[in-house]
Amino acid sequence: MRRTLLLLASVAILGSAGCRHRCNRLFDRNDDRRALTPVPPPPQGGLLLPPTTLPTAPAPSVQPGPSGFPPPPPANLAPKPGGPEVLYPDPIPSGAPKPSTSGLLGAPVKPQTAEPPKATASLPGYTRVKEGLFAGNKPALDGFEALKANGFRTVVFLHGPGADPAAVRDAASTRGLNCVAIETTPEALADAAKEFDRVANDRNARPVYVFADAPERAGAVWYLHFRTADAVGDDVARLRAKPLGYGGTSDEAKAFALAVQRVLETR
Repeated sequence: MRRTLLLLASVAILGSAGCRHRCNRLFDRNDDRRALTPVPPPPQGGLLLPPTTLPTAPAPSVQPGPSGFPPPPPANLAPKPGGPEVLYPDPIPSGAPKPSTSGLLGAPVKPQTAEPPKATASLPGYTRVKEGLFAGNKPALDGFEALKANGFRTVVFLHGPGADPAAVRDAASTRGLNCVAIETTPEALADAAKEFDRVANDRNARPVYVFADAPERAGAVWYLHFRTADAVGDDVARLRAKPLGYGGTSDEAKAFALAVQRVLETR
């Protein structure tokens, strides 16, 4: 009994002092079992990747085509149920007009021209000088009808001293045309050219048909118009005004040539 008490006292003393050996470890170094491997904490993002030791299925192999690229998928594959619904346009009912293929606004509309197609017997010498301005010889009565039918608004009559433009005014006014009669002489060429430019530059008066009772009058006025209104040089103005009557060899043509020089010197 006494020996038993001594043994219990020794155990109590050893327990209170603590064991100096490696008894508090999980396993002894000589134990044939291995220590437990600590588990790493999960990543902060919360995404757990599968272990790398798990076997993975191999990707299906695709045999390349003759060009080195994978062959296209077959065209007769049936759509999977639940896929996107394809909406086709409704068929055009029978008898309905077919849509135009020339554009949303249809074919371009050709503007109506105010120019007669060519010079005729009623409009001898008819020619287009520039936009909105045309020239020729004195028109016949049918010529005034042709001018009105083709959208002309004004006729300009360049006449000599003592001429009576009443007949021309009547032929024009009875057909709804405005007539501007300008007395054109070498002495009054500056005023005549000024009045001519006023009418020619008025877009509300266009299209304008210009004619004269002598080609020298028309040539001199057109030459000055090219030099002043169009601001071209002498060579270009002569080239454009020659078919309209400028540059003749008659005494009247020489008088107008001198008058042209005087007008240009004063401007």
